[in-house]
Amino acid sequence: MKILLIRPPYTRLKSSGQAPYFPLGLGYIASVLSEDGFETKIYHAENPLLKNEKIILDAEVAFDSRSIGYRKYIESIKDREHYVWKEVKDTLNMYQPDLIGISLLSVEIASALKISQICKEYNEKCYVVWGGLHPTFLPSDCLMNKEVDFVIRGEGEYPMLELCRSIEKGDKISKVPNLSYRNNGDLCHNDTMMLIKDLDEIPFPARDSILYPESFDFKSFGSMIVSRGCPFRCSFCSSRNFWDNKVRFRSPENIIQEIKIIKKDYGTKFIMFWDDSFTINKNIIEKYCKALIESDLKINWKTATRADLIDDDLLNLMKKSGCVKLEIGVESGSDRIKKLICKDVTNDQIKKAFTLINKSGLGSGAFFMAGFPDETIEDLDQTFGLMKELDATEIAFNIFDPMPGSTDYQKCIDRGLLPKNPDWNNVLFWPDAHYVTNISKEDFSNYAIIIAKWLFKRNNSFKIKFRRNKHLIFSMMMDDPTLLIKKVFHFIKKRIKVHSLKSKAPY
Repeated sequence: MKILLIRPPYTRLKSSGQAPYFPLGLGYIASVLSEDGFETKIYHAENPLLKNEKIILDAEVAFDSRSIGYRKYIESIKDREHYVWKEVKDTLNMYQPDLIGISLLSVEIASALKISQICKEYNEKCYVVWGGLHPTFLPSDCLMNKEVDFVIRGEGEYPMLELCRSIEKGDKISKVPNLSYRNNGDLCHNDTMMLIKDLDEIPFPARDSILYPESFDFKSFGSMIVSRGCPFRCSFCSSRNFWDNKVRFRSPENIIQEIKIIKKDYGTKFIMFWDDSFTINKNIIEKYCKALIESDLKINWKTATRADLIDDDLLNLMKKSGCVKLEIGVESGSDRIKKLICKDVTNDQIKKAFTLINKSGLGSGAFFMAGFPDETIEDLDQTFGLMKELDATEIAFNIFDPMPGSTDYQKCIDRGLLPKNPDWNNVLFWPDAHYVTNISKEDFSNYAIIIAKWLFKRNNSFKIKFRRNKHLIFSMMMDDPTLLIKKVFHFIKKRIKVHSLKSKAPY
């Protein structure tokens, strides 16, 4: 049986957002399936294939352009002749899968459904399986779409394997763990299996299973995790519930082995650790850092954590092991809002964290969010004030969306801010969504534009650009001065384009 695992396009369809990285979740599933003998490939439909097709990073476009991008995404869903959907059809015809698995977030529902429809048009007997955060928490809603045959809830490697084995052998699927499906008009939800105890038992992500590898920036293959899970109770996040409030770690030896393979096979010297809170266990992270130092792999890496999970000694050890940037989820500058969203950190802790990070010489990233239901203008003032006060290398600004599986999702339903059974093809997402009860949509949007205007100029200043990329600059000076010159010319061209976008912004 041939299996095609797909990440649906979202950023690509709106032409701005985050740069696409290797899809780790699908990589792990592909490795488990391939090890069992199933022919498996990964199609990352977010990754641009055309030479003239580019994704502009959020930090490089005006706030209004992001809103335009979301509407562009919605319009592309309706366009049957859109080049991305033609690419999907061509990929299905080329690979001819018997089963496709789609991993998706709530914002990608419309895109995932479009791919599922195309799949059934290609071959109505091809099985369609959905997994990921949204299907895990709303499996019944997903199965209301006739194109979706199965939903895998939660940790998906071995449930997906059991499903594929059962289909291939013609066995009953009633014992497949984590599986939801239709049976004679009824919705069935099988029991959930225990989480994988030893993460070292999972084979490394099958990066060699990716289709169209020539279109990828090989640096994107440096995506990794050292742990799974998060014990914290942030009300806007579903990670705690997805991982059953447990945190599991890989061994230092296992991590070093994977990094060696990535460096050897793809030539990348930069690793991105996508853990929810990287430094949640100081003793374990110290072991990781010491193992990296002893391995002499000479890589650089970045990650994210909480403001209350770092200290001088740990930061210095992280830097010595190759860390160049640490990102912190700040969310709000209002201690009142942070209490309401159960962030459990104060402004004083956040300020101290950035002082420590900057003192260590690491780059620093600050993630802010606005648009919480109980937010006021005074809260926004405090958020904007803290944003200006923190001397971060990079600042990101997002608008709140109620995500299934989070506490705030149910709160928004209970308060009538979101329908009990939303039409996910028509639910508005950031930056057009509005769930604030104390500020009108117009006033909130105007304030968000003021913040975004300041942030846009800040993030694109030469000073911040240099601070953000200095580790790459110094590395290229040593390894390939010619490449550095090319990058400088590319930067100048990009600055001209950014300046053009700024002049068009309606501020």
